[in-house]
Amino acid sequence: MEKIDVKLAHTSYPIFVGNGIWRRFGEALNQFYGGRQIVVITNERVWRLHGDKLESQLPKQAEKAVLFVPDSEQAKSFEELQRLYTELLSRRFERGALIIGFGGGVVGDLAGFVAATFLRGVPFVQYPTTLLAQVDSSIGGKVGINHPLGKNLIGAFKQPLFVFSDAQLLQTLPDEEIRCGLGEVIKYGLSLDKALFEYLEKKLPAALNKDVAVLSYLINESARIKADIVMQDEKESNLRMVLNFGHTFGHALEADFKFASLKHGEAVILGMKCALQFAVQNGILQREDFERGLRLLNQVPIAFDGKGLDLQRLVQRMTLDKKVKDGKIRLVLIKEIGRHLFYQVEDQRLLKQAFEILTEGK
Repeated sequence: MEKIDVKLAHTSYPIFVGNGIWRRFGEALNQFYGGRQIVVITNERVWRLHGDKLESQLPKQAEKAVLFVPDSEQAKSFEELQRLYTELLSRRFERGALIIGFGGGVVGDLAGFVAATFLRGVPFVQYPTTLLAQVDSSIGGKVGINHPLGKNLIGAFKQPLFVFSDAQLLQTLPDEEIRCGLGEVIKYGLSLDKALFEYLEKKLPAALNKDVAVLSYLINESARIKADIVMQDEKESNLRMVLNFGHTFGHALEADFKFASLKHGEAVILGMKCALQFAVQNGILQREDFERGLRLLNQVPIAFDGKGLDLQRLVQRMTLDKKVKDGKIRLVLIKEIGRHLFYQVEDQRLLKQAFEILTEGK
């Protein structure tokens, strides 16, 4: 079991990473929590597959509850949030209660927001069970829910006591969930780490086939990259925005599909294609790197037909993004593979042109 430390100004916590480390969760928990109440927020599928592993590691003397949420982005709603508050209050959970988010990014975001706000804040542990959550969303403390007008518009920063990522749990994931997680890994390679990008060029087929050694390497590298960014910019005031490469376009697509038929990781992959298109059409990115990036992204299959997209509506959705400042949309772009830049959009017509890559089926 490897440990990656996230050292912040007011707190620090470890990310535990390994293959088959679920048997050591109790050991990690004992280091950080000695209370008597534990709440697991999860979904029925994750609990059916892996609940016995987690349950066997929880202290027998603790008062425990398992609360289920829908297995979809629809769980990140005001209605689910209110229902969870009611469950916790009716069961008389107190300020010392620990909340464990046991699932993918949706579960982690929702459980973390509950922990940040219930009784003005209770302890929290991230136990991610999807590749996307292990390489990205479980790290850094960003939690929240969606609004009908946009993705993650209601949220907070809530750092966990620790993050616990076991690559073994990924073997039960549907192939589409592996693809979604790989989108976030490609994001790191394109915007921050050329060596990781080059590794993906060689090993992406093995990762898609759930090769444990390859996935373990990608989880470790991604966690280290994100931890380093978070330590430099916890509250996303500047540098941390680089982690949104492809997301501003992708969030608009997710909202347009009502957070239902298009998964977050798929939207990020499509959003990165748009970001590459924007950069190359405005002379920021060389054609060779554009083609190279697009070639890697296209190796991740997505069932998506962009012919019916309303491009102007997508641009309008982008104006609601959290990164809009003074009415101007700010993008993360790359100037070459592994090197990013921040760009303020002056002409929104350029955004519409970038979305056209999706209607052309490239």
